[in-house]
Amino acid sequence: MWQENSVWQSNFGYWQNGFIHANLLVIGYYSWKGFLKIGRGVVVCDVDAKAADPRTTSLDLIPFTTQFIPKQQVLTYIQKYGFEGGKLSVFLQVVNTYDPHKELVILLTINGHMEVNLLQNLVITPPECYQQVYNRWEEFQPSLMS
Repeated sequence: MWQENSVWQSNFGYWQNGFIHANLLVIGYYSWKGFLKIGRGVVVCDVDAKAADPRTTSLDLIPFTTQFIPKQQVLTYIQKYGFEGGKLSVFLQVVNTYDPHKELVILLTINGHMEVNLLQNLVITPPECYQQVYNRWEEFQPSLMS
């Protein structure tokens, strides 16, 4: 779902795929962990503006924070980004129907702007991401302290 009238709109496709690719295990970990504790919801990654800088390479570490928002709180959370109208109902339907065993919903925020993605046909599923991170816990510290 593309955000309309955004100064970042032309840059979203430039950085988001690389960011998701580089951090898929962590994103999948949070998705499955959240689902196990709370049920359906959305993984939110608040990403440092460095991600959209054209000088940033795939080798640069991009700081970000991650949290899982339960579906009951998603509406309140995304309204602060001006997400409304027809897109809102489509988004809420996706949150209510995605398959948490094979898919995940991710909300990327950068400089107060939001981008939403439904990740499907993943090479590694959220439960597998969770298991990989769990088995290699030391490699992911201190980034997973929550």
